[in-house]
Amino acid sequence: MALLSSTNVLYLRIAFLSTISFFCFKNVTSILENSYFLVLTQAMNLPALNLAPKSAQLGVVGLLFALLAIDDLIPLLERNTKHFSSIVPFRLMIFFIVTASSYLAETNYYVHNNAVFIYSFIEVWLNFLIFSAIREERNDEYSRTHQFMDDEIVNDDDEENEGDSQSEAYDNLTSAQEIALEAMEVEQD
Repeated sequence: MALLSSTNVLYLRIAFLSTISFFCFKNVTSILENSYFLVLTQAMNLPALNLAPKSAQLGVVGLLFALLAIDDLIPLLERNTKHFSSIVPFRLMIFFIVTASSYLAETNYYVHNNAVFIYSFIEVWLNFLIFSAIREERNDEYSRTHQFMDDEIVNDDDEENEGDSQSEAYDNLTSAQEIALEAMEVEQD
């Protein structure tokens, strides 16, 4: 199993969302004033978002992040791969659009700020990793099942054609090979 299997990346996303939820309840300024967060904010020329540490809106946002984490945890524990193979491409598209609009919509400060951009960017990155891992696992499963079927077909053909192998070998020779084979037979006589 690969290090970046879909299960591992999904657990990483759940941990990421749970961490954001925790800091929304505990102290959101520890995220917003993080040095990496501020460096990326300045590098992308985004306005910095300033929030009061105690706000009623943060409770709702923290609850939404917790529900997003639970929304991934339940299907993951049930090993529902069809859920993730259908929802992850949609999530990837939505967060790509949100990330692009967050960076490009400079007049709308509801979307054009560092918190929306960085969260959406991390979601794009995580969902791309999940999508790639799911696709790779699906391709491995497909090749494993079809390899087994191909082996059975080859074995069946071998059993049917054991007696015909000598005559087929002579039928598939080119004219130069036939001349060389006849010369070898003449030398042996």
